[in-house]
Amino acid sequence: MTIEKVTNVIAAGAAVSPWWMPSLASVSQTAALLLPILGVVWLAVQIYWKVTGRDDD
Repeated sequence: MTIEKVTNVIAAGAAVSPWWMPSLASVSQTAALLLPILGVVWLAVQIYWKVTGRDDD
């Protein structure tokens, strides 16, 4: 892919951004809500594996 094609795709995406930006904002809000929850779950899984000795390397 040439640099001109990449530039054209970026320009087209920017031109139609009013159509897709609201959905991206919605995804961002959802991710901001779920990320801390998933982080705590992942931490709990790691602690469980360490405490039970299942992390034998």
